[in-house]
Amino acid sequence: MQTMLWDLRYAVRQLRRSPGFTVTAVLTLALGVGATTAIFSAVYGLLLKSLPFAEAERIVGVLETHAQIAGGSEATYPDYEDWQAQQRSFAELAAYSTINPQTVSIKADGNVSQLHQVLASGNFFRALGVSAQLGRTLSERDQVKGDDHVAVLSAEAWKRYFGGDPRAVGRQVDLNRASFTIVGVLPAGAAFPAEGEVFVPLSRLDPETKASRVWHSVKVIGRLREGVDMATARVDMQTIAARLEAAYPATNRSAGVLLTPLREQLVGTLRPAMLSLLGAVVLVLAIACANVASLLMVRATAQRREAAVREALGADRWRLFSQSLMQTGVLCLLGGVLGVGLAWTALPLLRVALAHSADLDATMIDSVRLSVPVLLVALGVCSATALLFGSLPFLRGLSRRGAGGDGEVAEILRSGDRSSAGPSGGGNKWRRGGLIAGEIAIAVVVLFLGTLVMRSYARLVAVDPGFRTDRLLSAELELPEPVYADSSPATNLFYEQLLNRLNTSPGVLSAATTTQTPLRPSLVMTRFAVEGKPRPLPGAFPLAQMRYVSPAFFRTLGLRVLAGRVFEQRDIDQNLNAFVVNETFAKQYLSGRDPIGSRVVIGVLSAHPDVVPVIGVVADAHDVGVDAAAQPEIYIPGFGLHAVVLVRSTFPAEAMDSVVRQAVHAVDGNQPVFHVQAMDALLADSLARQRMTAVLLGIFALVALVLAGIGIYGVLSYSVAQRTREIGVRMALGASRGDILRLVAGQAGIFAAIGLVAGMAAALAGARLMRGLLFETTSVDGASIGITLIVLGVIALLAVSLPAGRAASVNPTEALRAE
Repeated sequence: MQTMLWDLRYAVRQLRRSPGFTVTAVLTLALGVGATTAIFSAVYGLLLKSLPFAEAERIVGVLETHAQIAGGSEATYPDYEDWQAQQRSFAELAAYSTINPQTVSIKADGNVSQLHQVLASGNFFRALGVSAQLGRTLSERDQVKGDDHVAVLSAEAWKRYFGGDPRAVGRQVDLNRASFTIVGVLPAGAAFPAEGEVFVPLSRLDPETKASRVWHSVKVIGRLREGVDMATARVDMQTIAARLEAAYPATNRSAGVLLTPLREQLVGTLRPAMLSLLGAVVLVLAIACANVASLLMVRATAQRREAAVREALGADRWRLFSQSLMQTGVLCLLGGVLGVGLAWTALPLLRVALAHSADLDATMIDSVRLSVPVLLVALGVCSATALLFGSLPFLRGLSRRGAGGDGEVAEILRSGDRSSAGPSGGGNKWRRGGLIAGEIAIAVVVLFLGTLVMRSYARLVAVDPGFRTDRLLSAELELPEPVYADSSPATNLFYEQLLNRLNTSPGVLSAATTTQTPLRPSLVMTRFAVEGKPRPLPGAFPLAQMRYVSPAFFRTLGLRVLAGRVFEQRDIDQNLNAFVVNETFAKQYLSGRDPIGSRVVIGVLSAHPDVVPVIGVVADAHDVGVDAAAQPEIYIPGFGLHAVVLVRSTFPAEAMDSVVRQAVHAVDGNQPVFHVQAMDALLADSLARQRMTAVLLGIFALVALVLAGIGIYGVLSYSVAQRTREIGVRMALGASRGDILRLVAGQAGIFAAIGLVAGMAAALAGARLMRGLLFETTSVDGASIGITLIVLGVIALLAVSLPAGRAASVNPTEALRAE
């Protein structure tokens, strides 16, 4: 123990004597460790850490698949009931719905607010493995009509609306102006989906939805039975889907079932992005380690004479090794602590970026933090780095011993540190060259992938969403039943009065309503046919998005009218049955005819389908996201219980928040407003995943460039210092300064070229794995390849030029006299 303390004091003293070396090595390691720790914290929290549910690995999401819908969709309520009755793979198969309605008003202590509602089956919380913090959760007895006026609160809603008062359980509360009894409170972080604040029985779905095999209204989760794996469950559920297809061909033709672990649904499309970032940051760490290795080699060479003197005076070689290891250990400890501090500082910013990603369920955000496993990984990285780099000088000494015998110490004492001679000279050359090539190759990979993703993001940002987002505010309303009803006179009157007030408010250019926020799917799709065209087979009808809109909707968004006309107020007053379609719908289904006057058949699976004329065609809007092609869309005049109010003004959008709230409260003082946001911000949020990936990869690429440049410079400076005598001899024998410059630069250039070629090959292979992250950009993008090679070439040239210039400036007389 005493010896270790002496070695520690000696290490600290030696490092204090070389502050430049110490600061450089510590900061280099801190950058690598900090970036790696931050990204690994996100990867661990999102992809590895257990979800906050009992035996979460057994919970799966169950989606219904259709040939016309990418991925999977919600199930119909009758399909869910059939799945539940026939399946043999799940201990629990539960369902929930967030769209009937999505939010409800709550009146507590005289204040009215809007909160997110989830309708859940009686076994929903058993399927999740969640017990109540207070009271109880929902049960099957709550699904009985008349006994279903019960509610369970999330921990967050309990604290927000009731101040965390335990007496809230058993209390009566008004939800959408109907009385409910609070029967339980969930533990913190256990609400699923994360935005759920109040959970009520699924039996409260309206009768039409519960009876329909057309309306996909419920999301399904299941808890696998003990001993049942995913493959067995998939076979079981596909067998049931085949039975339903045979029994209900009109609605279930080609319908299947998709089972995915619950974590996959929560993470969404972030998995490839996070894995790409982790790969990039590990490469940055490798460059940092290579830099530290070169610094330690330089330092070990500079201390060779001191070590030889100590060994000649009888110092034990293992003691010398332990002292070297202790110095490296102190460096890595300091770099690791500083790196973890950098990661801790960066994580809040990373959580903010993730919180804006529409692909990620909010349940996962809180798990992105420093944790014991993450810190253990950081400790492991630092320990491995210390052991490896601390051993390098010792291992190098052993190799010299084996090659040169005991005369090596005498040779070092006789010639000093300024000679390139010796048995390992050629090995040193290749070792140094390998470091140059390796750092350049790694930097090429990081820079190419970063450039590729940034160019992809630039193209995505350049996409025209189809409407103007500037000075446009959106706000959501959910009118409560039974006071209001879809398309009822009371509902129509409410929105007409609201729009009149908004349109007469100062600064407002136009106000309108629709059923879903632009840039998001409508959540309502319809099967249809076009009159006069061959009728598709049952189950093969095409699908289109549907949106109810007020007459000023198209003017407020700035959508161009391409043919015919758009709706007017008299169309709503007269309950006109007519459609406006978008350009994509007209091209795909009305080509070869005049779209105006064409008739679209909806309700094709009902006994009495509706035949509706098309009165106008408008330009496309990217309503499902700017990274997706415009979908066929049908617009219908009218109002619903749920509405998105859109206000275009002469003022910044955020300034209209109070105007909208005042107008709503003037019409109905008990009606809350929620999700008030500028459309510019909503557009930015829709690109949050791509922006985060591009920004982080860009930062990693910049760090990789800086570290690679420093590393190349350090290795070549060390090489020039080692070859001072050789260079002096060459110049004494007639070599010109240009010859020396070409000699140093040429040898470095060979290794740099090797690094560029090897790195580009690895980068192109890595880009193939990232194709899912790219938008209108191929993995073999010529511009990205050119940018990468030019930038790395310039960095390498700058890093080589200074040591090469120093070598060409060597005074041969001084160099030979020094020997």
